[in-house]
Amino acid sequence: MKKFTHAWLAFMAIKRLEETKLSNRDRRYANSLIKWFKSHKDGVAQGAWYPDSVIKDMANSHVLKFTPSAEVGNKFKRLPTTYLNYKYGKSSPVKKKGFTVDKNDNLPDRCESIAHSVIDHLKMQESEDKGSPVSPTDNQIALLLFMLSHYMADAHMPFHCDSRRFSEGVDIHGRMEGEWDDRIRRHYRIDEDNERFFYDPYGYPLRDLASDQQYQSSFLKTVDGVLRDRKFIMSWGAKNKNVWDFMSAICQHSYLLSYCLIPQQYDHTNITLVNWQSLGSISFEDLSVAIFADAIDSIARVWLRIWRRYVKWERKKRAKI
Repeated sequence: MKKFTHAWLAFMAIKRLEETKLSNRDRRYANSLIKWFKSHKDGVAQGAWYPDSVIKDMANSHVLKFTPSAEVGNKFKRLPTTYLNYKYGKSSPVKKKGFTVDKNDNLPDRCESIAHSVIDHLKMQESEDKGSPVSPTDNQIALLLFMLSHYMADAHMPFHCDSRRFSEGVDIHGRMEGEWDDRIRRHYRIDEDNERFFYDPYGYPLRDLASDQQYQSSFLKTVDGVLRDRKFIMSWGAKNKNVWDFMSAICQHSYLLSYCLIPQQYDHTNITLVNWQSLGSISFEDLSVAIFADAIDSIARVWLRIWRRYVKWERKKRAKI
């Protein structure tokens, strides 16, 4: 995904938490996170792009590549049943087949490690005296959160989880991500000089009303409706215990979704700019809705659970004083 796609998804994750129904306890955690995020929102576009612009670990840490195999024993993890990826994955042509995973790829590990780093930095900041030279700053912690959203969003991109080489040939991978970024740039006002969105009165990306008619029929509008009607649940999915399990499940289902779009008999050698959107059982628009809606929910879920874990620790620490 490209720069403003990553930034937009991060903003929409916070908006999701602000608008969805939560328990009274989780609402308090969410409101604390929302307030904290909005104090650091100017750094979202730069921070969420840091893994591509500075870290540049795209070859292994942004992907988890799967290949269909005759091997048995590998099983697909569960996702929250509200996910569109879960719905489409059930009918994927490779759903009941075995698979292998590229041993050099580590996207779930990257997400797990950054999630722990966010909590660790928050704890260190809380434990150090004000002005301590070793205390992490809010900006450093925000950068980690925004970077985490990048890796999580990449896990929802089907071609990041499919060993077929769709960045070659006519580069369907790049064209798809370019189309998403073009849509966001078309429908939202961007302050290019400062690498950020202009904001609406609520602190979210400001829509460009000049393109409102086109927006109403866009997949971005559909994503908004899907999330408004979808129940937000805190579960990682049945039997998943942590961020690593959850992101592994996301990657597995992104692999399934890739084969819904591009059937097995196709790869970079026979995909064309004419046929690539009409080969499989899902359209590009439906695919985009599934990826974006689920990615927003995933970022919101992981961020909230990280924040909740830290706040619970903080309250216990204060209770002992």
